[in-house]
Amino acid sequence: MTETPALSASLVAAAKDLTNPTKARTAAMGQYSYTYADLASVLEHVRPVLAAHDLVVTQDTRIEDGRLCVYTTLVHTSGETLAFGPLSGPMGQTWQQVGSAITYARRYSLLAALGIAADDDDDGVSAGKFPRLEGPRPVASDDDLKRWAAGIRDATEFVHLKSIADEINAHHLDEDSRQQLLDEWFEKRQGLGHA
Repeated sequence: MTETPALSASLVAAAKDLTNPTKARTAAMGQYSYTYADLASVLEHVRPVLAAHDLVVTQDTRIEDGRLCVYTTLVHTSGETLAFGPLSGPMGQTWQQVGSAITYARRYSLLAALGIAADDDDDGVSAGKFPRLEGPRPVASDDDLKRWAAGIRDATEFVHLKSIADEINAHHLDEDSRQQLLDEWFEKRQGLGHA
């Protein structure tokens, strides 16, 4: 392991000044809602603190073995670096899904690297159901259902499960399919040790 005394000292000092960002955004999903800070707000919140301690954060996005991978790196003015990751997950089939996956992964990777939180400590399905978005939503296709079921089975981290739940919430699907996915989701969640 490479020693990083200057970076480590700056990171410890920065940790004293880093706080959780303001959760100014609200996601309303029917009867359930939660507050969070989006990626832009998180970056706006942490960049001045990092800069005051001679640190900057960079994030690299790659596709590896068909999965989206985000690497987060803290860089010190001395040239020392501390890398985190990759945080990997499914990348989606449309540009919108890919963009959403990148945003999710960058946000969660950055939060984990800095030890801060930017959303309510609730995964959105703790009430025992996938909350539904209000308003018109696309109808889930059979391919969507298969992809979500496979994504749940293949998930290796909770962030992957959360992104699948968010995608399901954005679609209209019949109650039987929703319940089957919910059962699989909770079983996988428990298997990943996320109570």
